[in-house]
Amino acid sequence: MAQTSAPQTWLITGCSSGFGEEFVRQLRAAGDNVIATGRNASTKLAHLKETGASILDLDVTASPEEITSKMAEAWNLYPDGIDVVVNNAGYILSGAFEELRQEDLETSFKTNFHGPLNITRALLPKLRAKGTGTLFYMSSQAAWHSDPSATAYCSSKFALEGVYPFLFLPAYFSSNGPLKTYNNLGAVECLSKELAIFAPKIKVLLLEPGYFRTQAFSNIRHVPDRVDIYAQFNAGVKQFEQSVVGNEPGDSKKAIEIMIDLVKGTGVAAGKEIIPLRVPLGSDGLERIKAKCRETLKICEDWEEVAKSTDIKPAA
Repeated sequence: MAQTSAPQTWLITGCSSGFGEEFVRQLRAAGDNVIATGRNASTKLAHLKETGASILDLDVTASPEEITSKMAEAWNLYPDGIDVVVNNAGYILSGAFEELRQEDLETSFKTNFHGPLNITRALLPKLRAKGTGTLFYMSSQAAWHSDPSATAYCSSKFALEGVYPFLFLPAYFSSNGPLKTYNNLGAVECLSKELAIFAPKIKVLLLEPGYFRTQAFSNIRHVPDRVDIYAQFNAGVKQFEQSVVGNEPGDSKKAIEIMIDLVKGTGVAAGKEIIPLRVPLGSDGLERIKAKCRETLKICEDWEEVAKSTDIKPAA
């Protein structure tokens, strides 16, 4: 892929701390334009004003109409619009499945799933008209596997990038003949396939971090204890969460350096002809993703004959 040396304009959600804040600081130090966004931005992002970033109040759970209006405002902050959209805002909601109510899951999905997609829909026409750009999504190794008490978070990340067996992209035809049909895709992967047809110079990236030393585990939200049988379980989960804080194996500064490289085609991405849609980061997350792949492949191998046995036999 080609390297990008000229300053770019980045819009980043969820900049109050963690990966979002680190993005802002590294990009501004490199001379790029940054639109740092978050809720109650005048207070929660005040510590970023000294970087020279543009500060924009944005609630990713707002209505699509409000998000569209905010994205139009953001686009007009710089003469050439926006080059890179980083969908970073998100949070972890902890609670046993039986204790989660529909509204709990809907609230989680508004931030972790619908927010990024509404921002994408608002900016996509402008990026297509511009002809280039990058859509960047902060996913997680949690999109690949499940953990007890993590129904809300894992399912929202899985929806963003995981398997959708009922989705099907009809075949389109190009000058080179019919393109492949696709199924078993998540929302962002479907988007990447569509953009390969309609806007091939717009890059899509999904980053899948493991545990990094951000404030993610310090800011976990918990559903109220609603079912007595889970009381001891919930106490154990909270104890585990606290044990992670400060002991995460991942260095967030190194992670952001690599993420920026992947967008710009520099550093670890220099000379790479193709950057994959999904990139895992962190040895812990990498191993969990590999373990899930091995588990799934073994299921396919063990049950291959049963799966094939349901095919309609050709007429003799």
